[in-house]
Amino acid sequence: MTRIGHYWNEQGTSSFRVFAPTKTSLRVVLTSGQAWPLTCDGLGWWTAEVPRLAEGTLYKIEVDGSPWPDPATRYQPQGVHGPSMVTQPKRARTPGWQGVAMDDAIVYELHVGTFTSEGTLRSAISKLDHLKDLGITMVELMPLAAFPGERNWGYDGVCQFALHSTYGTYDDLQGFIEACHDRGMAVLLDVVYNHFGPEGNYTGLFAPYLKKADTPWGEAVNFDEAWNHGVREFFLANTRYWLQEVGFDGFRMDAVSLVFDVMPVSILKEITDLAHTIGREEGRQIVMIAEHLRNNKYVTAPSGFGFDSQWNDDLNHAVFAHLTGETGRHYQNFGSFDDVVKALRHGFVLDGTRLDKLFHFLMGTDGSTTAGTEHVVHIQNHDQVGNRALGDRMIATYGRSRALLGITAVMASPFVPMLFMGEEYGEIAPFLFFEDFSDPGLIEGVRKGRKEAFTFGDAEPEDPHSRAAFETSKLRWIQLEYSASQEILAYYKALIVLKRKGDLGPRRLDQVKVQGNPQTGVITVEAAKTLTVMNFSGKPQPLPLNAGVLRLASVPQTKPDQIPAYGALIFQVS
Repeated sequence: MTRIGHYWNEQGTSSFRVFAPTKTSLRVVLTSGQAWPLTCDGLGWWTAEVPRLAEGTLYKIEVDGSPWPDPATRYQPQGVHGPSMVTQPKRARTPGWQGVAMDDAIVYELHVGTFTSEGTLRSAISKLDHLKDLGITMVELMPLAAFPGERNWGYDGVCQFALHSTYGTYDDLQGFIEACHDRGMAVLLDVVYNHFGPEGNYTGLFAPYLKKADTPWGEAVNFDEAWNHGVREFFLANTRYWLQEVGFDGFRMDAVSLVFDVMPVSILKEITDLAHTIGREEGRQIVMIAEHLRNNKYVTAPSGFGFDSQWNDDLNHAVFAHLTGETGRHYQNFGSFDDVVKALRHGFVLDGTRLDKLFHFLMGTDGSTTAGTEHVVHIQNHDQVGNRALGDRMIATYGRSRALLGITAVMASPFVPMLFMGEEYGEIAPFLFFEDFSDPGLIEGVRKGRKEAFTFGDAEPEDPHSRAAFETSKLRWIQLEYSASQEILAYYKALIVLKRKGDLGPRRLDQVKVQGNPQTGVITVEAAKTLTVMNFSGKPQPLPLNAGVLRLASVPQTKPDQIPAYGALIFQVS
């Protein structure tokens, strides 16, 4: 039971617990007008026990005479500015469910609002058989915490405990998780513990939840300044809430390098320890994945933050920059053939041995001693697509051959592969940045910021506030009716079968041998049972002698002794 905000206690009545250490009076005020005072303890927590409030009761917390939504509200049916609602999620339960380990992880990232035309959890259930048949074992949902308006990527969430209402109800969420479990798929939640969104965040009216910091979003969460104990408890309770009370199988934690904490034990370590303790107590695998993006193996070290894995963008950046020639913005550290080889061999290209051109320091650590499961790699994700001016996918701009070569490199690597929704059938719809703020100044600021940050050449980004940006980003499942998409889907399925069997890209760095020839642009990845030959040049190249029996080709071979331009061939060698 999460004892923050409103909860039904052991006696069956309603309890409230709110952190507001510097305030003089707090009251619970129902929309009916009924109210009860809260009393403060020595640590700044205000509590009250009141008669049991019915499911659906609407209320606010009055702070020194002004009413605001509960910082730990469970549901905001009228939006983030409206009253909070009394509710309690039902725990997702699947008899015998033990979770999925990183050794068998094939991750699929999706945004609920654009995954289907309806944009709800309930409608997403209808696509789960597709994911199961594809071979997915972990579904990663982009953030669900309530945000302003109807549409958003989710990283502007302001109510950490509240399911965003346009995605559905807690019954829908329970049904989605259970439906995934029934199909052998774990469900990870993307959580944002480094900042709150710029509209609808009322936590600062209760306590110093934020502190000044140099981040892309302004203030950071206060984990180490005055009154941080209540803020830390808030986020630890949030961890327990989503994992234990709702039933998720783990987190992807957004931008943890921007979680600042100089306390004796990092809040990140406390969170991963709590998550793994819950997993041990419940006899199931809970997986914690960090987005750190500083290539620091301390993130996954037991003596470090203790995450099971971390997003690693280096393979994406190396492959994409080399295949497309794009070397601006976050690709400016990449572009060479050798970068692709190094990413496949060691995980981190930026490993502390060369200057990062974006941040101007020696970025990273040596990844060669890490396990393959400590890296989640991809050729697409929401950032790599959505933070392009036109939100264009690789296949739409650079064609099928390069896109399939890219995903082959991901699967042949000794790392954990992640797909971004739709790529498995060659989706060409863009994934744009979109929001639905109500503050005119904020809306205009976002428009200006996106133009300044993401416009290059003649590209003009879609207005992020327009509904068109959201609607255009929805998957076009009708594409699956076309033979070209069916061929791409079949290729993805075949890659995943080989990956899960361990024939392709076994998840230990010492179980793959990577060699590259910069003169021909050919990279080979040799495992115990397969040889993957990838041609990163724009013209056919000779095959290695005695390659083996051809199992899979990303593009048709025109000559048996050649690998086609931007082609990948996978051979059985034993």
